[in-house]
Amino acid sequence: MENVIIRPVRLSDSAKLVSFKKAVTSESKFLLTYPDEVESIYDQKRIITLYLSDNRKIFLVAEYMDEIIGVVTLSGSFRRKILHKGELGISVRKPFWGKGIGSALMRECLGVAKERGFKKIQLEVIADNHRAISLYKKFGFEIEGIKKKAVLIDEQYFDLLVMGKWL
Repeated sequence: MENVIIRPVRLSDSAKLVSFKKAVTSESKFLLTYPDEVESIYDQKRIITLYLSDNRKIFLVAEYMDEIIGVVTLSGSFRRKILHKGELGISVRKPFWGKGIGSALMRECLGVAKERGFKKIQLEVIADNHRAISLYKKFGFEIEGIKKKAVLIDEQYFDLLVMGKWL
């Protein structure tokens, strides 16, 4: 999609990110957060500061016409036994699904992760989220495990798939 910018998060994005998260969590049942659980602008600033101050964390946004329409985060540990891997999370606003935003975020994040020395990327996805699973498989992620009935949505249990990719 033209005019979409993929860039590192900025502290000044805090309010826009809270708005983005409230919108995206109301558009898809597959995210683990409800709209009323989205953090405050103050807490969002703390989260951004943490990401910006830690080389083991990546936080990128997709921006279109001064609006955040997608995000990807990758969080690694300082613990030596798991230093090689990072946990990925990604979300895109529903009006922008199917327009390559998720792919652009994924491509950029995986590139930065490789530059920073990550060897493996892992994520969890609700088993019924076929759109997301297709994106992950497109980028070489494979199903590594299943957490049975790990998520409860509208009084129905869903399995979580654990997916991973070696860089």
